[in-house]
Amino acid sequence: MVIHDRVNERYYGLVNSIESHEATRARVHWICRSVVGSTVLDVGCSQGIISILLAREGLRVTGIDLEEESIRYAKRELTKESGSVRENVKFLLTDVTEWKTNTLFDTVILGEILEHFANPSILLRQAFRLLKDDGTLVVTVPYGYHPFYDHKQTFYAGNLGASLDPWFEVNQIELQHKYLCCKARKRRVIKEDVLPDTSNLMAWIEFDSKQFKQLEKKYQDTMNYRKAAYDQAMQQLKKQKK
Repeated sequence: MVIHDRVNERYYGLVNSIESHEATRARVHWICRSVVGSTVLDVGCSQGIISILLAREGLRVTGIDLEEESIRYAKRELTKESGSVRENVKFLLTDVTEWKTNTLFDTVILGEILEHFANPSILLRQAFRLLKDDGTLVVTVPYGYHPFYDHKQTFYAGNLGASLDPWFEVNQIELQHKYLCCKARKRRVIKEDVLPDTSNLMAWIEFDSKQFKQLEKKYQDTMNYRKAAYDQAMQQLKKQKK
């Protein structure tokens, strides 16, 4: 089944809600700000918005995706750009886990990709291989449970950090509109069978605890509001029956 992630259309507010539009823009801009260096691999580039935005700033970007329609859309969007931008972007229809290129990049972007893998290490090991020494990995994933048919993983700060830790040193984790946004640096040596540092584990636990507390308060406030509305409606109904 085709996933057909319409990220360009959501970025420009052409589909979905205003909230979705604002959330997509915030996440896309966070990714662009997190890129380091001049060469970028945009894995799961979808309709190409991130690749094109980075190319407008003079970076050289390779965008790859498995969805043929997404790559066609991205290439159509690229034809609308100036010559210098078109020269800076290359869109490829390919599976990154089977890509045999020897090209190395300053930054690899995994935007909403990891949650589609039952075994994320397959993708992370390939991202490690494709990065230059001390290269930057930029990751975004849905935070917590998102009921999408192809999501094989549910990520929180703790298990995302632990998944990345063998190959990457996590520098930053934050939340953008229900999406975890993470920036990490390629390790010089892969960690084999070693747990994350205690300080990192405590930081991720604290992050999750803070988010859960806010989420629980939000749900409690919603329940209180609904109960008050229900009680008011029942009072009005009783008055009408008199």
